[in-house]
Amino acid sequence: MRKYLRFLGWSAAILGIVLGVLRYFFFKTWVVPSDDKILAASIAPTLAPGDLVLILHSREPAFGDLARCKDPEEPRRFVIGRVAGEPGDSVVVDGRTIYVNDRRSTNESSCPERTVTIEEPTSGSPIEIACDIEDLSGTTHMRGQRHGNDSPSKVEKTVPQGKFWLVSDNRSYPLDSRTYGAVPRESCDARIVYRIWSAKGFKDDLHRFMFIK
Repeated sequence: MRKYLRFLGWSAAILGIVLGVLRYFFFKTWVVPSDDKILAASIAPTLAPGDLVLILHSREPAFGDLARCKDPEEPRRFVIGRVAGEPGDSVVVDGRTIYVNDRRSTNESSCPERTVTIEEPTSGSPIEIACDIEDLSGTTHMRGQRHGNDSPSKVEKTVPQGKFWLVSDNRSYPLDSRTYGAVPRESCDARIVYRIWSAKGFKDDLHRFMFIK
C-alpha cells in the first residue's frame, strides 16, 4: 500500500512538472474579454465573451488560425480574428464569402447548433445568427451570418509585407481588418486552440472541452 501511494505521489508530481513546463513554454489560459460588445459579436459562433480558452504562444499564428492580436487602436487590449491573408496574398471579402488568391471559400455543412443567440452590439437585444462550417482554402471553421442582414461592403486588398489580414468569423458584425486594416504579424502573439469552458462554467456541457479550428 505504501509503495502504491508513493507511486501515485511521484506520478502526480511528474504530471504537475510536465503541465507546468507545457504552460510556461507553449500554452497559457486566457479569458475572452466581456467588456466589448462589438468584439463579442464578431467572434460568434466560434467563441463568446467570458470563455476560458487555451492559447498557443510558442509560435506565430498562420493562415486559417484564430489569432489573438494587439488592438491596433489600443495596444493594451486585444482583437480576435482569423488569419485570412498572409504577406502578398490577394484577399477579397464579399459578404460572408472570402476569396484568397482567387480561391473562393465554400460552405461545407451546418454547425451542430444551427443558430446561435448573441447580443446585438448597438441595441443590446438578443438576435439569432446562422452557423455553418466554412472551408477557407483547406482550413475549416465555424462561420456566422445574421439572417437577412445587409453585409458590409466588398473589400479587396493585397496584404502588405510583414502584415496579416484578419477576418471575423461573424461576417455580419465584423471587427477585423475591414475596420482597422492589416495588422503587424508580430502583434499577433497567440493562436486560440481550445475552449476549456464558457462563462457559464463547467456545467455548460455544450461549450466545454472544445478544440478551436
